[in-house]
Amino acid sequence: MKGIFADRSLFFKMGLLTMLILAGLFTGTVIGTLILLTTGSSSGNAVVDPMEQSVLSLQSVQFVTAVFTFLIPALCTAWLCSNRPKEFLNVRAFPGIGLLLLVCITTLLLSPMVSLTGYFNSQMQLPESLSGLEAWMKSAEELANSLIRKIVSEKGWGMFLVNLFVIAVVAGVTEEFLFRGALFHILGQKINNHHVVIWLVAILFSAIHFQFYGFVPRMILGAYLGYLIYWTKNIWIPVFAHFFHNAIAFIGMSNDSLKDNAIFADEIAPEDIGWLSTTTCICLIAFFFCTKIVKKKLKAKS
Repeated sequence: MKGIFADRSLFFKMGLLTMLILAGLFTGTVIGTLILLTTGSSSGNAVVDPMEQSVLSLQSVQFVTAVFTFLIPALCTAWLCSNRPKEFLNVRAFPGIGLLLLVCITTLLLSPMVSLTGYFNSQMQLPESLSGLEAWMKSAEELANSLIRKIVSEKGWGMFLVNLFVIAVVAGVTEEFLFRGALFHILGQKINNHHVVIWLVAILFSAIHFQFYGFVPRMILGAYLGYLIYWTKNIWIPVFAHFFHNAIAFIGMSNDSLKDNAIFADEIAPEDIGWLSTTTCICLIAFFFCTKIVKKKLKAKS
């Protein structure tokens, strides 16, 4: 079975990956629903309300869904479509501390840009003819934000570590293996322009989250992660950057002294736009300078 579809076309491999994702999503949803029914507090209702469930139940569902929807399809695709699955996914030795520190710096420098674009994205308004769609989008966004707020509201070091694992580690590994691993490799085999591949994967990465009022900042983050995998050819670099970004966001939302800061807050006040825009411009200049150092460091090693 290993590498059985290695010579198949781009469309076949994309179809295979899509079917595996859908199968994983279905399986994860079934298992997640069973978890909520057996361990949650549904208050006797026939319909499971996520907001009525315990945080541990929600964490379990998030873990199962991520593994079945993202990680397993990526691993299966790599196994079926390549005789060298590790090379397919760019799984290499874990990078050194110097490179990881540079990735931390560039990720931090990109954060104001993500926050600023998130503010403008959240102001999006659809035409009156699409008011029904807009209402559904806002409802889905609010539910997602409410679930995150409920998860991070739990106090205690034990719950903090579990949240950090699920929100940062699991999301970083599972999503990157699918998007910057399997999907990036499949598209990169047929599309010669790496910028097109990076941004196309970033768009799909953002779209699959179904959080439309955070689409643009998530797409920018996805593009950044795409350039990291293109420069380094090592999946652990975007995995670490994704983990670090989510960890900083989680810590910011969990910390009472940080959660009202415009860079971490769910909602940015209009009066914060001025200083945040200035900060973004300064950080972007430093960001591009640091990325040049990263590329130079990698070129020296090659």
